[in-house]
Order: sequence, then C-alpha cells, then structure tokens
Amino acid sequence: MSVPKSPTNEQVPADLVARPRAERSDRLARMARPKLVAKANEFFETCDGSDASFGAFTNTHSRFVLAVRRQKPVSESLGISFVTCVYLAGPTAWTNMQLRCTSLEDADGALLYEIADRAVGFIVRCDTIIVPTYDLTFAHEWHRQLAD
Repeated sequence: MSVPKSPTNEQVPADLVARPRAERSDRLARMARPKLVAKANEFFETCDGSDASFGAFTNTHSRFVLAVRRQKPVSESLGISFVTCVYLAGPTAWTNMQLRCTSLEDADGALLYEIADRAVGFIVRCDTIIVPTYDLTFAHEWHRQLAD
C-alpha cells in the first residue's frame, strides 16, 4: 500500500496559498480604519485655520506634499505627505485650511483615505498619510498598531 503524497506549493495554485493571508490583512485593515481616520482628524483639527499650499508631487511614487503654515499655538511650517495618490483636485494655495479625513473604497475594493477641505474644493485620495514633523503615519497595512 502506498502513502499518497501531500501536495507541494508548486502543485497548489498561488492564489489559494496567498488568499487567506490577504483576506486576514484586509479584515484587520477594515477593523482598524475607523480609529485611524479618527486619529488623522484629531491631527487635522490642530491645523484648522492654517495656510496651505502645493508643496511637491513626486510622480514616481505618486506622493503629494501639502505645505502647511500653522499660526497657532505657535508659528510653524510642516509638510503632510499623501502617498500613492490616485486623485488630486483643488487650489494650489489657500488660507483658513480645514482638512478632514474619511475612508472610502476604490472600484477594486481597496481602502483609501479621502482628505478634503470642502470649503475650497481641495480633495486628495491616497492610501497613506505621513506627517514627518510629528512622526505620524496613517497606513492600515503597515501601522495597524496606531489603531490601538
């Protein structure tokens, strides 16, 4: 009597091997997203009333940097990076900034952030928000611990 061979990874289609991990990651990302959006909005509220302007756009990384000049509590300048941008619209400079963050899904079901200042028509959609000055990162895939 022969013992049947167990399948090797070469015999199992790649999508069947990778799918459980991807599904688990997606489920965790969706659970963490509301807390990450709330934390992003807490930060954006500290920037209310600031001056904003187009800082830079790096095409190879689809990275947009918004230059922010805060007046209160003290005058300071900082850059907010939006990584893997899929949509960008609005003015190149404005005053009395009031950014707010929401979560949305693209047509493929991928989670994105939408950051907008509705009063002036500014909108950016991306998968990661980085504020280097304050060591803040809002990215569901790499920094789920921020949602704790």
